[in-house]
Amino acid sequence: MQRKINFRVTIIVFILSIYYLQSFATKYYVDNTNGNDTYNGLSAATAWQSLTKVNASTYSPGDSILFIRGGILRGQLLPKSGTAAGYITYADYGSGAKPLLLGSVNVSNTGDWISEGSNIWHSAQSSTVDIGNLIFNGAASFGVKKWTASQLLTQGDYWWDKTGTKTVKIYSATNPATYYSDIKAAIGTFIIYIQQGSYIVLKNLALKYGSADGIEVRNTHHTIISDCELSYIGGCELTTQVRYGGGIQFWANSNNNTVERCKFWEIYDDAVTNQGNASAGNTVQQYNLYYRNNIILNCSESSFCFYIQPAVVSGSFMKNIYFENNTCVNAGGGWAASPRPDLKGFQVYCSENTATTDSIFIRNNIFYKSRCVLFFDNTSVPTLSHTTTDYNCWFTQNSSDTIVAFWTSSTLTVWKATQFANYQTSNSQDIHSFMADPLFVDAGNNDYHLAAGSPCINTGTNTGITDDFDLNPRPQNGLYDMGAYEAIIVTPGIVELTHDFDRLNIYPNPCYGLLTIAGAKKNTEIRIYSTFGEIIFRTIIENKQQTIDLSNLANGVYFVCSTNANGEINSRKTVVLK
Repeated sequence: MQRKINFRVTIIVFILSIYYLQSFATKYYVDNTNGNDTYNGLSAATAWQSLTKVNASTYSPGDSILFIRGGILRGQLLPKSGTAAGYITYADYGSGAKPLLLGSVNVSNTGDWISEGSNIWHSAQSSTVDIGNLIFNGAASFGVKKWTASQLLTQGDYWWDKTGTKTVKIYSATNPATYYSDIKAAIGTFIIYIQQGSYIVLKNLALKYGSADGIEVRNTHHTIISDCELSYIGGCELTTQVRYGGGIQFWANSNNNTVERCKFWEIYDDAVTNQGNASAGNTVQQYNLYYRNNIILNCSESSFCFYIQPAVVSGSFMKNIYFENNTCVNAGGGWAASPRPDLKGFQVYCSENTATTDSIFIRNNIFYKSRCVLFFDNTSVPTLSHTTTDYNCWFTQNSSDTIVAFWTSSTLTVWKATQFANYQTSNSQDIHSFMADPLFVDAGNNDYHLAAGSPCINTGTNTGITDDFDLNPRPQNGLYDMGAYEAIIVTPGIVELTHDFDRLNIYPNPCYGLLTIAGAKKNTEIRIYSTFGEIIFRTIIENKQQTIDLSNLANGVYFVCSTNANGEINSRKTVVLK
């Protein structure tokens, strides 16, 4: 009896402690334009200004560090750990575009470049780390990285002098800042770096133009990364003339970490990966890692990579890894495809995994165009027997394309698109998967919602995921869809939509009362529908950006719809009210 009483007391104390932490959690605000690091940061009016101040400050479990939407910050973010009683959250506030963290230096002024003659220019500033990419005119074009000064022969060729002046040299017919209207030099540091951290949330942040990994997560647990955008990442030199740089990497010991509802595009290496090096007696344990509802586009190595190497160290293992309900497009494409000498272009890449492995799940994904869908290196083939890959939609443009490649001893075994059925029976994998065009709404404009008649509708399996990329509930009618988007089942009272999602934008989402609507034309009618098709709010947009008060509505999921000139609904977003 005494044990039961003590247990109940412990639970009560634990619950009260969580309530206490939540009640007294502090929000800190960061505004790069109007903030000041001498302020206390406790309100939007007294916001801090820099990442330096954010990194130097201490926080308590349950605290939030909020970056202003539309703001731009350069430098490295070093998140602090919370506890089981309260995560520390790094997120956003205000309206506009997601806070942008840039891993680059702006070298767009003529004074940033010094002529050496013969069309060779060097940067006025030096860098102690590699410059992995030069981005010209807002990613209209890119520098071509060279490894010696003698290779600078055509416009845009550049070289980082790592053993000498540590400056960047570039071939340009005129001053680079006059030849290009905008130049960003991507530096070889992680934009966000979490080392031995835990109970951290990264939400609604945009990362761009870094040449190392966008988010590097080392020896961590209970880290949640959601609703973030990572683009134009990678290109830094790893070893001699070998480049790297991925979206999000869980390195070494990692457990209970999640990446969900994020967008990745133009990534040099892998969009998401969990990796480890079990050498020198280091034990690497990776388990309970979740990648779900993500949109992945144009990653030159892979959409998803996993391994622990080299030879197995006692106690090392990998288990319970879930890559589910992701939409993966054009692996092997993008800015890095041309300069990369070792182009891979795999959707799923198991690279020399030698650890004890169990329960890898690759399900409900859409794999749309790639150089190869599944690739397992020689030592990784045994991993396949501990992997469940099923209920996936595969699509390739050509019947001669390679879809699967396995190394067995010294032999490479491949299956072409026409051999998909043979691959299924030979490996007892993807039994419920199929090869078909997923029928996106508008793939040409990067709208990967499922169009009516898509073979991915109602053909997935129950992965336990309760919502989709847009926070629509899963499933819609008792059956699960493949990919990051669940097809909306139109209820009576709501007409079918054209899914004009790029024109209508809403934020913040989830919403706590005030919802900003942007992108709709003047005099457009906005309607708020319940999930039962009932119109519960309507208003006329008078400006391109307008804020409406929904605080009188009950918490839940709603549809925000705009109408065309005929009064028909032509755009819809889903909003979660909390």
